[in-house]
Amino acid sequence: MYLKVSETVGIRAAELARKPEEFAFEETRHVSLYNIKAASEHFLLNMTATFQDIVCPYIVELIKECSQHDRSNIETVLMIDSIYSVTVICSYDLFDHIDIDGWFSTLVEELAQESPYCSILRRRILEVIGRWVTIKLSQDNHPRVYEVCLQYMASSQDLVVRLTAASALKAAVSDFAFYPPSYSPYLDVTMQLLYTLLREVEECESRVKILEVVNSIIDGCGKQIVDFVDPLIGWLPGLWGVATDHAMLQSQLLTTARKLSRCLGPMGVKLYGFTDPVLKYVLTQDPEMILLEDGIILWLQLLENAPCSTPAFVQMFEWLYPLLQLGSDSLKTSLLIIECTILLDPPAIISRYGTGIVSACVSLYPDVVGEAKVLINNIILAVIKTVPRDQWPDLTPLLHVLLKNLDEFSDYSKVLTTNINVLCYLILLDLTYFNNLIASLNNKNLLKNILEIWTSKAEHFLPNGATQVVTDRLVNVINLQPRSCLSSFVNIMKLIERAVGKCTDVDDKAAGSIVYSASILLLMMNLSLEVRRRITNEGESWNQRI
Repeated sequence: MYLKVSETVGIRAAELARKPEEFAFEETRHVSLYNIKAASEHFLLNMTATFQDIVCPYIVELIKECSQHDRSNIETVLMIDSIYSVTVICSYDLFDHIDIDGWFSTLVEELAQESPYCSILRRRILEVIGRWVTIKLSQDNHPRVYEVCLQYMASSQDLVVRLTAASALKAAVSDFAFYPPSYSPYLDVTMQLLYTLLREVEECESRVKILEVVNSIIDGCGKQIVDFVDPLIGWLPGLWGVATDHAMLQSQLLTTARKLSRCLGPMGVKLYGFTDPVLKYVLTQDPEMILLEDGIILWLQLLENAPCSTPAFVQMFEWLYPLLQLGSDSLKTSLLIIECTILLDPPAIISRYGTGIVSACVSLYPDVVGEAKVLINNIILAVIKTVPRDQWPDLTPLLHVLLKNLDEFSDYSKVLTTNINVLCYLILLDLTYFNNLIASLNNKNLLKNILEIWTSKAEHFLPNGATQVVTDRLVNVINLQPRSCLSSFVNIMKLIERAVGKCTDVDDKAAGSIVYSASILLLMMNLSLEVRRRITNEGESWNQRI
C-alpha cells in the first residue's frame, strides 16, 4: 500500500515543469492522463473505509515519520506530498485518528521552512489546511488559518502556492461555523491580495477560481465588504472583455455582479456601467443562450435593489417577451422582472408596454401552474395599485381569463388570495368598472359563484389584518346585487363577525377602528333588510330560507 500511495496519489517529478496555473488545478480535471490517479484514490478510499482500524493508524504513523525526513531530496519531498495527499482524500475516515489542532501547529512550522522544493510541500500543506478547517479544526484556530492563507497569497510566493492558499481561504470562509465579525480585520488585505492575484494570472480557469473566492467572501461577510469592492467593480469590464470564448468565466462574472448588487443595495448603481452592456449581450446576442439563466437572475437582482428606474431598464423590457416562452424557472424570474420594472416606473412602462404585458399574460394564464398564476396576479395588482385609473391598459381580457379560471384553483390558497386581492382593489378603486366587468361575461351566476368561493375559503386563510378590508369590499359588491348573496349569506355573516370582533379589540389610540366597526354593522343591517325584503316579496318565509 505504501508503494502504491507514493507512486500514484501524489505528484510526479515530471509534472513540475508544467505552467504554474495549469499545475495548480490539474488534479481537479477528469482527463485520461489521470485515470490511474483517480482509480488509486478510489481504491484508497475503499481500503480505508473497509479496514479503518488497520489502515488509519498506519497513515498516522507515516505522518509522524514525515517530520524526520530530509526535505532537500526531491524523492523524499514527493513521498511526503503523497502522504499528506492521503489525509485530504481520506479526511472523513481519519477524523477520529488525527489531532488536527496539534498537527496544525506542526504544519504551520513546516510552511515556514525553506528548501529547494518548499513550494511543493507548501501547496500540499495549504490543501490539507483547507480540507480540515471545515471538518475538525477548532474555532480558536480559524483566525490563524486566515493569517496563514493570507501570508502565502502574497506576491513573493510561488503562483501555485498563492492559488492554493486562495482556495484554502475559500474553504475557511465557506465553513458553516464561519463568524463574519472575526474576519473583519482581514478584509482589507484579503481583497487587495485577491485583486493583485486576479491581475497577475493569465488563464481564464484561474480567474474563475479567484472569483469563486471573492464570491465566498461576499456571501460570508455581507455588507462588511462594501468598502472594499470598488477596485473589483472597476476590473469587471476588463475581465468580461477577455472572457469572450470562456463561458464559465462569463457565468462567474455574472454571479459576482449579482452578489455585489445584493450586498451593495441601492449603491449597486456603481455596477450599471458593467451590467447594462453585459445584459444587452446576454439577452440579445448570446447565440447559444448559455448565460441566459444567470443573466435574468442578475437583471432581477439589479431591479430589486435599484433606488429608481433608468432608461436602460425601460429599454431592456422589450427583450423580455421572448423569455416568457421559455418556461420553468426562467418564466418565474421573467414575471418577477415585469412586476419589479412596473413598480420602479409605472407610467413609463405601462404607457409603452402595457398592451404587450396584458397580451403576454393572457396567453400564459391558462397554461401555467399555481405559482405562475400568483405572479401574474401580482402583476395585475402592481398595475392597478400604481397607475392612475385613467391610465390603465385594457385589463378586461386578462381579468376575464382570471374570473373564468377562478373556480379551478379555489383550493390553492395562494392563487385564491391574490385573486381576492385583485377583486378587492378593483372594487375599491372603481366599483362601476368591476360591475361592468361582471356584466360583460354574460354569466348570471358568475357573481354568485365568486361570492361562494370567496366567502367559503376566505375564513380559513385570510390574515386577521385583511378581514376588515375584505368584508368591506364584500358588502359593497352585495349592495350592487343583493340577490347574489343568498347562497353565501351564512359565510358572509361569519366574515362580518370576524371583522367586527377585530374592530372592537382596540386600544385608545385606535378609535378610528370603532367608527369602522359601526359602519360595518350599519352595512350588515342594510344587507339583512334588503335580503329579507326580496325574499318576502317572493312569498317565502324568512326562517325557511335562512
